[in-house]
Amino acid sequence: MTSPYDSPSEESNRTLVLVAYLLGIVGMFTGFLTILIALVICYVKRGDSAGSIYYSHYDWLISTFWIGTFWFVICVATFFLGLGFLLYGILCIWLVYRFVKGLLRFSEKRAVV
Repeated sequence: MTSPYDSPSEESNRTLVLVAYLLGIVGMFTGFLTILIALVICYVKRGDSAGSIYYSHYDWLISTFWIGTFWFVICVATFFLGLGFLLYGILCIWLVYRFVKGLLRFSEKRAVV
C-alpha cells in the first residue's frame, strides 16, 4: 500500500516546510534574516503544495511572518514609551506558540488550522 507521503513532491514539500519552520525559529535569535528566507520559500513552494496538508503550513508561516512584522513595527514605535519592551515579550511568546503549534501539526502529518 502506498502512502501519499511517498511521492517525491510530497517529500520535497515536507522537507521544505520543516526547513521553513526551523529558519523561522532561528530567525527569532538572529535578527530575522532567516525568517525572510523562510518567507521566500513559503511563497515559492505554496502553489506546488495545493491540495496537500503542506499548503496550510505554508499559509500558517506566511501569516505568522506578516502578523509578526506588523506587531514588531508597533513594538519599535512604542519602545520610547517603555511599552515596546512588554509588547516585544508578548510577540516573542506568540511566535514561539505559532512555531510550536505548526511543528506539532507537522510532526503529526496534519494540516494547521
